[in-house]
Amino acid sequence: MKKFTIISITLLSMFATTSIAADKETTESAEVQTSNNAASIKEPAEYQRVIDEYKEYASKIPASVRDEVIAYRKEVAKINKDKRLMYKKLSQESQDYLQKEQEYKKKLPFSKKALINAETPGEKALTEEKVKKK
Repeated sequence: MKKFTIISITLLSMFATTSIAADKETTESAEVQTSNNAASIKEPAEYQRVIDEYKEYASKIPASVRDEVIAYRKEVAKINKDKRLMYKKLSQESQDYLQKEQEYKKKLPFSKKALINAETPGEKALTEEKVKKK
């Protein structure tokens, strides 16, 4: 039951965020949009409506699916923990490089992020030679 509650809360928060964002009128002015946070529900009736919708949806989900999602989330958490441990093992210089690289990638549009390449000059020369040989 505790697992179901955790999944319910997580899905509810995701569902609430996406449904409220989708329901927002596109004709609102930018000033009104700034004052109204699309991700928050302010009315108690709205909370209840979303909770009722989620309960109806969740009641139709088979237990096997819920168990699969729980196992998936546990694996993702384990992978993220391993990633953090690997990152901490890097030298400070490497961590700084990764942070700076991420800052540059944030400045680029998604389609151009591949242009930032982590190859060293030696690796780049080898890659260019392989391309020339083909």
